[in-house]
Amino acid sequence: MQVYVTPLGEEETCVALISDNPRMRLEDAWSELPELAARVRDADPRGADRGGVTVSRRLSRLYRGNVILTGDASGSVDAITGEGLCLSFRQAIALAESLASGRLNVFQAAHRSLLKEAHAMSRLLAWLGRHGNVRRRALQVLSRDPGLFTRFLAKHVGQSSAIEFAATGLSFGRQFLSA
Repeated sequence: MQVYVTPLGEEETCVALISDNPRMRLEDAWSELPELAARVRDADPRGADRGGVTVSRRLSRLYRGNVILTGDASGSVDAITGEGLCLSFRQAIALAESLASGRLNVFQAAHRSLLKEAHAMSRLLAWLGRHGNVRRRALQVLSRDPGLFTRFLAKHVGQSSAIEFAATGLSFGRQFLSA
């Protein structure tokens, strides 16, 4: 399971749970997250629990005639990555460029490239979710060197190069093996 805490305003915070157990609820997570539980203990819930299935899917074709799929309709990534809106905006830019050139196959290729990294991140995070010892060690390394997390995140949102990412990966790997 993973719990995300996102501020929505000065007086409101969203707490979301992602788990591969469809019966798990936030109350079930509090024993493993005592600090978070203490912070939200006196909170006044504003809405009902909501749930949904999240899956990754890939489509072989994004357009036919004058219909073009973008955003979640064009193939989604697991919500675990937090990539949804960012990915949609990047897809919109690629679509605009393709429409301007009159070549939708350019959008198809750009879309595939954009989803490739998001799918890889989704698979990595799901794998870490199933391997507690590796996850704990990885989190130890990232907590000791927060700059690593910042550099990984920069690559995830398209703000760094493959070479910078490789250097970050090597630094992380060295620290992981010596932890």
